[in-house]
Amino acid sequence: MIERTHLLEEFVVVRAPMGRVEAVMTERDPMLRWMSGAVRFEPVDGVWTFDQGTRWQLTLSGLGRLLQASYVVHERRPGLILWAFDGFWEGFDAWHWMPQQNPEHTLIQNRIEYQLRVPVIDVVWPATVGPLMGWDARVQMQRLKQVCEEQGG
Repeated sequence: MIERTHLLEEFVVVRAPMGRVEAVMTERDPMLRWMSGAVRFEPVDGVWTFDQGTRWQLTLSGLGRLLQASYVVHERRPGLILWAFDGFWEGFDAWHWMPQQNPEHTLIQNRIEYQLRVPVIDVVWPATVGPLMGWDARVQMQRLKQVCEEQGG
């Protein structure tokens, strides 16, 4: 079977400086406000940190252990969290936030490249979960924009 690579990419410009965006992207309370309600995303050891090598667990809401994935912080630097993940899907999830000409504006990019590991899911994904996931990602980016622009502003 030929493995199909899927790509999901979203961008949003927020009226918030890099430091505020960094806090919203990494601090527990703001992050829980913008993250998708379709997933539960938790640190394996219970410590909310994004240091390289930190392990996290993603579970799709309502599906329990059926569609779980293990995430690890693959790379971390200011303006970037790069996750590698493995489970029902495998790939990379990159969150970048970059300054704009106006220092009060920041561009946020989320790019997910993945392959599904269960052949039957890969067949139905483009007509079912894939479009729903795209819609959910767009809604999540709007919540992220709102939280960034509210924080300290």
